[in-house]
Amino acid sequence: MLDRKNIDVGSAAQKTAHVRVHAGLKEALMNGDFLPGQRLVVRRLAEQYRTSAMPVREALRQLVSDEAMFDHPNRGVIVPEATVARISDLVRVRCSVEGTAAEWAATTITPNELDELAKLNSLMRDCVERNVMADYLGLNRRFHFTMYHAARSPVVQQIIEKLWLQAGPFLNIVRSDVTYGLGLDHHDDMLAALRRADGAAARKALVADLREAADIILRAAAAAEAQPARLRRTSARREPKAQAR
Repeated sequence: MLDRKNIDVGSAAQKTAHVRVHAGLKEALMNGDFLPGQRLVVRRLAEQYRTSAMPVREALRQLVSDEAMFDHPNRGVIVPEATVARISDLVRVRCSVEGTAAEWAATTITPNELDELAKLNSLMRDCVERNVMADYLGLNRRFHFTMYHAARSPVVQQIIEKLWLQAGPFLNIVRSDVTYGLGLDHHDDMLAALRRADGAAARKALVADLREAADIILRAAAAAEAQPARLRRTSARREPKAQAR
């Protein structure tokens, strides 16, 4: 006779592992830890997250469903390629949705949240000044999502999270000492606008931040599209590890 208790415990453990892997992969995607076009290998991820293959496959299926990854018929699950068309469309939608969240946040943000934004921006500036960039993109994500949370719209925040899952890998294109720190002036402008409850100015600063990064990414994507397919495939084989959470 089957031991129902053992079955329930096993199912709960698998569910817990799936949640952990899914959360870790989401954070890695939004932080730009994966490359556009990179193939995700189940065995390697299972080793990295110290779990079996099943929770990894479930997490990948969920991310494919969210359009953060693509189930390629020949290569398996991959991070979507960075095309000019895809990036341009994402930027247009992000400016609209995230701009709205910034505008709404200007009238609902709390003093504690403003202090948290100032702290995160200061930590980002410190990363630039000390040339220690390991935490920079993670801090940037926290800055933005602290502001989006302040808009008090769970629906909008869910939409923004899905947009960041799709856009995050493009940040890998601009990982360099030259590009780090470019958006901090826009962060300063966002903070100033939020402090005086100026929604239109908060939206304007947020859109400027997104567009400045997008311009760099679009130029790089256009140059990559001009390369022969063989060179693009070689570039996509570089596989930075997403940190296990």
